[in-house]
Amino acid sequence: MALIGDQGTGSDTKAVYELLLSEKADFVIILGDFDYGDDPDAWADEMDSVLGDSFPVFGVIGNHDTDAWSGYQDKLKARLAKIAGASCEGDLGVKSNCTYRGLHFVLSGLGTKGSDGDHEKHIAQVLTADDHLWSICTFHKNQRDLQAGDKPDDLTWKALQACQNDGSIIAMGHEHSYARTRTLTDVGNKGAAHGATGMAELLEVGPGRTFSVVSGLGGKSIRDWDSGLHGNENWWGSVYTKNYWLKNGVEEENFEAEHGALFLRFFVDSDPNAAQGYFKNIKGDVIDEFDIVHK
Repeated sequence: MALIGDQGTGSDTKAVYELLLSEKADFVIILGDFDYGDDPDAWADEMDSVLGDSFPVFGVIGNHDTDAWSGYQDKLKARLAKIAGASCEGDLGVKSNCTYRGLHFVLSGLGTKGSDGDHEKHIAQVLTADDHLWSICTFHKNQRDLQAGDKPDDLTWKALQACQNDGSIIAMGHEHSYARTRTLTDVGNKGAAHGATGMAELLEVGPGRTFSVVSGLGGKSIRDWDSGLHGNENWWGSVYTKNYWLKNGVEEENFEAEHGALFLRFFVDSDPNAAQGYFKNIKGDVIDEFDIVHK
């Protein structure tokens, strides 16, 4: 599967779509902020021009999607109807959860549409009721500690703690860069580095253990690493921004940042507990790669 957010329109956005095809992604979850133009028809037409009208696409509402949300949601519902084997319940892209190809994922508008309390309750309930091995909590908004720029706390730690308790991966957008943590065991406790543990390139998920990622390089723009806010943080695995690239704990130099997508592959080598992740940019460079073990 692929995760992208903050798309915009034009050549970079189309190149990200082409990347999904070249990597043979089975489906994509768009983490909000589609075209920044309140034009669902134009957004869908551009996507169809590369992916076709039946490529499996799921999406979550972003703050730049609210004014024309009913139109975007209709486009997502139309695509959902063509995805054989997919099942979604609730208010699609706002307060919903889906299953597809053995994966369970929550599509939450927390911080964008609806009350915090309602979203917290929904997330906890659907995660508790679900028994899939792999689950992902997806949002557009994020928390400042879990992204590379200066966005404020727009989610709630209570919601993210519910994801951690379940062992669900946390995926967000909103900040136009890429940032992935190490394994986290105490989300929301900054004084304890959010419980960061283990190696940067090997993540563990399961009850009480998760990791978070921001994948916001879908085509709109690329933002800087805010060293003043994040320079002393030690929970990062990899970060990729306009001015800073950290790959599994090692700083890389002499690069030009490009848009791209995060890919997650599950059931690696026929092992239901093994997964792999990598972020690839539209030039074909592998920016981040890591293994995931479900315990």
